[in-house]
Amino acid sequence: MEPCNNDSTTLSTECYTSPDSVVNRTEPPDTRRFRTVLHSSGGGVADPARGLPDLTGQVALVTGAARGQGRSHCIALAEAGADIAALDVCRDLDVPAYPLATRADLDDVVAEVEARDRRALPLVADVRDPEGVEAAVAEVERAFGRLDILVNNAAVVTSAPFWELTEPQWGAVVDTNLSGVWRTSRAATAMLRRSPRGRIVNISSTGGVRAVAEFAHYVAAKHGVVGLTKAMAIELAGDRVTVNAILPGAVDSPMLAGLADELGLTPDDVHKRWLHDQLLVEVIAPGEVTGALLWLLSDAARHVTGHCLAVDGGALAR
Repeated sequence: MEPCNNDSTTLSTECYTSPDSVVNRTEPPDTRRFRTVLHSSGGGVADPARGLPDLTGQVALVTGAARGQGRSHCIALAEAGADIAALDVCRDLDVPAYPLATRADLDDVVAEVEARDRRALPLVADVRDPEGVEAAVAEVERAFGRLDILVNNAAVVTSAPFWELTEPQWGAVVDTNLSGVWRTSRAATAMLRRSPRGRIVNISSTGGVRAVAEFAHYVAAKHGVVGLTKAMAIELAGDRVTVNAILPGAVDSPMLAGLADELGLTPDDVHKRWLHDQLLVEVIAPGEVTGALLWLLSDAARHVTGHCLAVDGGALAR
């Protein structure tokens, strides 16, 4: 077994915790530096015995953390050694009409993180609320004294032709999915700029680079996230903070399940709207998006910034 580098200022992607690792050490170093194997079940949590990046000593803030992709991200980051600040709104809103995560959901994520011997900080806040976001980030600084990773994952969705969208529907989706990314990043940037290896990853969508009928507000917001990601990458490059986006395709998530229920459809009906363009026609597990996130947080991606990484079954190849 090779020793782990536990220097809190660096990522060691050659940290193996098992002599049975599947990594072939006869491969060139750049090839074998980072390999993450994700379970296809159990929420898609990465296996630390198979080559996770070493995030020991790092602190990560994840928004929309209580379920779906956010839950998967929190648990995998904890597996990799990071302490977690998990933020979610934990209440239902007027828009969207489907149920959102609960405090019990958030507490479950905290328990999962703590079960991995990492510290966890639950934060209840709405990314649309500037004062709430500022207070949450201040609590991260009080609890941990630092922030190294920000994952902007919070999002909501509704669906209708653009001419039928109401002001509250447009406002809720754009303010959460786009302005929430800017708002949380603005609050967190001072700590990230002080980090020896600050990383921001924004969860956008394939809808951030193409159009999808009856999701105009969602598409507009996610396009905005792509542009914001690139602008932030330019502005933070001098501080060695990388900023990237992930563009998921049709992901199995409570958000789309809730939308389906709101529309009187099945999740399969909603997924078909996205799946018809995928070359690999299957719903993507949240853990596959987490796998892309882990790579962007690894040393293998230390020179990747301003980039949009699609996890989309080949949809954008068409």
